[in-house]
Amino acid sequence: MKTKFIVIEGCDFTGKSSVIEKLVETLKNSGVEACQMKALGETDYGIARRKFLMENKETLSNEEQTDIMIDAIQDMNKKLVIKQRDAIFVVCDRYWHSTLVYQGICQNALEMVENKLSQANLIEPDLTFILDCQTSVILQRMKARAETNAYDPKDRNEVEKIRNAYLTLSQRKNTTLIDTTNLTVEQTVEKIMGFTS
Repeated sequence: MKTKFIVIEGCDFTGKSSVIEKLVETLKNSGVEACQMKALGETDYGIARRKFLMENKETLSNEEQTDIMIDAIQDMNKKLVIKQRDAIFVVCDRYWHSTLVYQGICQNALEMVENKLSQANLIEPDLTFILDCQTSVILQRMKARAETNAYDPKDRNEVEKIRNAYLTLSQRKNTTLIDTTNLTVEQTVEKIMGFTS
């Protein structure tokens, strides 16, 4: 299996967590040493930076938020280097793509974010999968989730803004869009596995 580092991205409530968990399980069951990583919650430092962001989002400028995001991902990359050295297949829950969406496209600051990312020397994923589903489905799932964070969409307009940003991002190299609206977790994982062999 050539692919060693893939990213699962997309708007909240598109099934990322369930797909990542099942994908790692499927890889392991097929004899591949695999693990899950989180762009902003993989290290103690990254967890602290994420907590600071969530608690101070309203008082931080967009550029400051971008710097904190990139800083946390750079710290996560130190751990990723070790995983790659040990030939472990890494499935990452979000990566720099989220920063491009939330701090870049959605804030009309794409050039600023891309400039900062270009200087960050982050490890490039082999493949990125953007999970998408209909806005109405996302809104239904939003109502069912009790716990939310500062970056979760608040209404239909925010959902569509974020979805459209990810749809724009899906046109980039080594990026695949998967519409999960009518797919089970298992069917979504099967699609991803088809690209990783």
